[in-house]
Order: sequence, then C-alpha cells, then structure tokens
Amino acid sequence: MTNRPIHVLLIEDNPGDIRLVRELFAQTGNGQFTLTHVGRLDAGIRCLSESLIDVILLDLSLPDSQGIETLIRMHAAAHGIPIVLMTGLEDEELGLHLIQAGAQDYLIKGQTSAPLLARALRYAVGRKRLEEELREQTRFLQSVLNSMADGVVMADETGTFRVWNPAAEQILGSGPAKRTVGHWSDDFTIFRPDRITPYQIQDIPLARAIRGESVTGATLFIKRRSPGNNLWLDVSARPLRDEMGLIKGGVVVFRDITEARRTDEALRDSENRFRAIMDNSPALIFLKDLEGRYLQANRQFETVSHLANKDLVGKTDEEIFAPAQAAVFRENDRKVLQADAPMQFEESALHDDGPHTSIVVKFPLRNAEGRCYALCGIATDITDKQRAEEIRQQLAKDRLLLLESTGEGIYGLDRQGRCTFINSAASRMLGYSPDELLCQDMHERIHHSSPDGGIYHRTRCHIHETLVDGRGRKVDDEVYWRKDRTSFPVEYSSFPVIEQGKVTGAVVVFLDITDRKRAEQQLTASHAQLRKLTARLESVREEERILIAREIHDELGQALTGVKLELSLLHDQLLNVAPTVHHRLESISGLVDATIQSVRRIATDLRPIVLDQLGLIPAIEWQTHEFQSRTGIECRLDVYLRSACLSQTASTAMFRIFQEILTNVVRHAKASVVKITLQEQGGGLVLEVQDNGRGITETELADPQSLGLVGMRERALLLGGSITFAGNAGSGTIVRVRIPLDQPAEE
Repeated sequence: MTNRPIHVLLIEDNPGDIRLVRELFAQTGNGQFTLTHVGRLDAGIRCLSESLIDVILLDLSLPDSQGIETLIRMHAAAHGIPIVLMTGLEDEELGLHLIQAGAQDYLIKGQTSAPLLARALRYAVGRKRLEEELREQTRFLQSVLNSMADGVVMADETGTFRVWNPAAEQILGSGPAKRTVGHWSDDFTIFRPDRITPYQIQDIPLARAIRGESVTGATLFIKRRSPGNNLWLDVSARPLRDEMGLIKGGVVVFRDITEARRTDEALRDSENRFRAIMDNSPALIFLKDLEGRYLQANRQFETVSHLANKDLVGKTDEEIFAPAQAAVFRENDRKVLQADAPMQFEESALHDDGPHTSIVVKFPLRNAEGRCYALCGIATDITDKQRAEEIRQQLAKDRLLLLESTGEGIYGLDRQGRCTFINSAASRMLGYSPDELLCQDMHERIHHSSPDGGIYHRTRCHIHETLVDGRGRKVDDEVYWRKDRTSFPVEYSSFPVIEQGKVTGAVVVFLDITDRKRAEQQLTASHAQLRKLTARLESVREEERILIAREIHDELGQALTGVKLELSLLHDQLLNVAPTVHHRLESISGLVDATIQSVRRIATDLRPIVLDQLGLIPAIEWQTHEFQSRTGIECRLDVYLRSACLSQTASTAMFRIFQEILTNVVRHAKASVVKITLQEQGGGLVLEVQDNGRGITETELADPQSLGLVGMRERALLLGGSITFAGNAGSGTIVRVRIPLDQPAEE
C-alpha cells in the first residue's frame, strides 16, 4: 500500500463537483491518488467488486439513492473500505450522526482544499488500517485467551468485568453475570487456605490489583453456594496501567489446582500413614540406597541402634554394627539386588539384652521407570518366639514324660469324641496300641456297654455330657472294655477343653479299680463277719447278763432273804437278852436289807427285769424315771405308740443305746432338761433324745476314741438301722435312732 497511489472511488452525479474533485487531486500532485468515477450508487457498488478500491468518496444525493440511506447501503457493500462523505450542509450534529453510521470523515463542499482532501483520504485509509490491525490483535488476543487453560478475568477501575475467558467460566462454573467485582462471590464463598476464614471483598486478589497491588501465588478455596464440587485455585493478580502509569483496572489469572491439591493431600496422608506404620511397627524397617547407605529407618530401628534418624542417614552397616554382622547384612543386600526380587533371611544382631534373631524380608524399591533405586528391609524379631517355642517343646516333653510316667490312664478327645492322644498306661490297660485308638471313637471302642453287657447309649455317657455342656464329671464305678472284649471296673474323671469360650474337646483320666473293688469286697465281707461276731458277742454277753442276773436274783437273793428270816426269828427268840444284842441283830438285819437292795440293783443293771417281762416301752419309761431320780435332770418322755413289735435282740439293742445316750448326757452334756420321743415312723421305730446342754462338737463326733458313739452306731447297723448325732454350741445335742420294725424272728 505504501508503494502505490491510493485508489479513490468517487461516486458523484454533479458535474461541477466532479470537476472540482479532479482539480483538487491534480493540485496534490506526485501521483498520490488515482481516481475512478461513477455517477450512481449501484454503479459504485459494482465497481467495488471489479477494482481494488482503497477509499470511497461518496455524495449522499445520487439519482438512485438519497440521504443517509446512501451511506447505509454503501457501508454494507463496502466490506470495511473506508468511506469519506461530501455534503453541502455544514451541520456538526449531522456529521456526528454520519460518523456513527459508518463514515470515516465528511467534507463540506466549497470548503475543501486539496491538502484537506488529501489528508482526509489518507487519514481515512490509515485509520481503517489501524482498525484492522486492532481487530486482528483483538482477535489474536481473544484466541490466546480462549486457548488458555488458566482462567483470565479483567476488570476496569470501577470493578466492572471487561474480559472473562472461557477457561474462567469453565473453572468457576459461571460467567460474568454480575458485572462488578463486588458481586463476584454471590455464587460462591472464597476462603483462605484454612478453609475457615472467608475473604473480604476488598481482599480478593482482583480487588487488590485494582487498588494497585500485585498478588502472586495466592491459594483460594472456593465453596459453592449451590450443589457442586468445591475448588482450590492458585491465583495471581496485577494492576492494569495506561502509558501514564495510571491504574485503569486489574487482571487476575487463576488455575484450578483442586486435583493437584487432592494429590498433595493424598500424598501427605500417604506419607503420614507410612510414617505412622513405620514408627508404630514393632518390626525394624529401613531403607538403603544401592551403595548400602541408610536413607530412612523407623523408630524401632533408632531404639535398637541408639541412633536418631538424622544421625543414621548416610551411614553404612559397617559404621553401625560389628564387622561380622555387617558383612552378613551386606551380603544379603547384594543377593537381593542381584536377584532383583524379594528375599527372606534369618539374621542375628547384638542388642542391649543380648543376641537377637530376626526374620528379615528385603526387597528392591523401583521408581516410575521401573529402575531399582533403593532397598527396603523389614526385620521381625523372633527371639521371644524362639524362646517360647523352646519352652513349648520343653513343656511338651515334660507333659509327655508326665503322661508316660503316671500310672493312671489318660486320653484326649475332640468335639466328636475321637481320640487325640493317649498315654502308655491307658493303652496298656485297654490292650490297644496308641495307633489303634488315635482318631477313633472312644465311646464305641471302650465304653459301649454296661457291666451286664447291655448297650450303654452315648447320650447317657458322662464323658459325652462333658463334651456337650463343658462341665467336668467324676464317676466312681463304671466299666471299660478291652480289645479282647473283656471288661474291667474303672473310676474316671472327664475335664472339658475350652478355647475362646467354646468346648473343643475333653481329657479323661481313668484308673483300673479291679484290685480296689476286690479289696472293697473283701473289706465288706470282713465288716459283715465282724458285725456278725459283734452281734454274737453282744448276744452272748446279754445271755451271760441274763444268767448272772437270774442267779444273783434267784440264788443270792433267796439266800439273803433266808438270812433275813432267820434273823427275824432269832430276834423274836432272844427277848430277854441285853439291849446291845438286839441292837446288834437289828444292825445285821439292816445290812442284809441293804445287801438285798444291792443285789436287786446289780441284777437290774445286768438285765432289767422289766425289759424281759413287759417289753421295750415300759423299760424305757422305767429307765427314764430311774435316770431322773438318780441324776436330778428333768426328763420329758413322749411315747406315740402302744407297743413296739421288735425282736428281743432289737429291743435289747435299742434299750442299750438309750442307756448309753443317757450316760453321755450325764458325763458330757451338762444339761438340765432331756426330751425323749419314741414313735413309729416310715416302717421303723424312732427314738429321739434331745438335751439342752453344751452340744456335741464335730471333733467329738470324728474322734475314733469315742467308743460309746462307735458302739451305738454298731448296734444300730447290726439291726439294719441308723443313728445320727446333731449338735450346736450352746443349743444341745439331738440323737436320733431308727430301727426297722420288721426284724427277723429270733432263732
């Protein structure tokens, strides 16, 4: 354009005005302009497509168009070619209106000189070129803004938004619907990085930029008022100044760092979790570079090595451990790096409390490219486990030794009753080898039948009950069956095995009681023989007492009675003798009477005549009266039956027991009242004697030297009866004797 003349299209129908324009162009000289002339608007429009026109010189009054309509039509057809109007009216308001309608300038006919015309045309072309350049720059700037991933917002000095690129709208989720910075946060709340403190309007970075401040790298948290994702933004803002340095507004550039922030937070959380795991793990965890220098270690490693992490980093095993230990560690590291795969080792190290053994897992660490850049090790101390295992093995040996050394049979059962272990004594007693019983149903093998050979159902088995309810049991007399199908009596106890509150099995301890049963039978037979002997002795003794009592009563009593009669006759015949002789005879007679009473008493003690002649009940009534008379102890007797149908032996035994009870009251009870009850109860004769004395003690009841108590028990047992003693300190003693009424007839 600078190397050729400006091509002017003149649209004018007035010949005078055409001539004037040509003259003015001629006056400019130097070939600055070339001219094409048409007299109609439509011809001018056609010319635009036929020639390269730089500027249009237009008259508004044409044959085919008049007034401002002419300008409007030409402006529409010109496609940006500048238009300079020529008008005969000098009206500033009209001129302004024409400029607004699309004219670059206007000239007043008759007042236009060649320089003015040339300047107006050149300015029109120049302005148009500048406008094109400005539009191109604007389009370029808009293209740049549209293509930016960062949000860009510009506002003038009043805070009114002027630029808002698509990225800004996409990031914030809204456009510049609110026209000022003051209303920017109507759709969301802007917080500082703590997510608690909100930004005041005047502190928003764009508002600060409009005030002339620069903001770099500010972090904002955007919380939407309506449902949606909250945002993290990285924001920078600058003021906009003109060529004079005056602030004309501000620009803010922001970037969505939400994902980066989440990634950072996730990374921090991951690091915190990693550090928490590292520092709270009982295992020793460490990282080494490829040269064997420590990069990081956890707190447990620091404790063992007595080195803080900052002092540990950069050191090698040779600087921390003994040479022999360090050599082993380095060799294991080398194996892992050479194999490029995880490996497990058993390593030993000297700790403060002595040598410790650890299971160490070592594995390579890789970067994003998959290259090994470090080695990680996790060491789990198994020293305590080894010691515990040694103790467990020793306990197992001791338990096995105990099981094998005891004479009792011991075996274990699972929840289903299958044998889990069995000792040698049990195997020997049952006639099986241990292998023949392991995993076998022990009830079906050894406990299936009763002593008489009848089926012993599992549901009745006490061992099965232990497996069901978890309660131990002790059984004194059952039978087990040997492999040869013979049985033997056993005494056993079953103990539940409980793990985590559940019954998982049982342990059974049993003993072959064949010898004991035989001894018990022999002892029972011996006791029976002794009781028979005792009964015989008692019978013989009672017979001897009866015989002696009769002889004393009959022979000696009669003889003394005869002496008494003879003395009476002698006394009657010696009337004239001296008084001293009479006194002497009376004294002898008194002695004879006393002797007769003694004989009677002795005979009664040996065998009360009332017992033989009247029976047990009168004998007890007589004995009660005699006891009260002799001791002064008040006796209260209640008899609730008329007669007792007992044999002579049973009556004698009951009477002797009653005598022994009263004897004990006198000797030991210190009682003042004795209550005696005799009644029939449940097919037996029951004698109950209760005193109000000091009360018999447990020690006295258990004293083997208490022969009187033993004798009473034996007398009762010989008759198939029983005797009980009960006493409380200060409350007296109660003795209760029961003898069956259906005694066998006397032989």
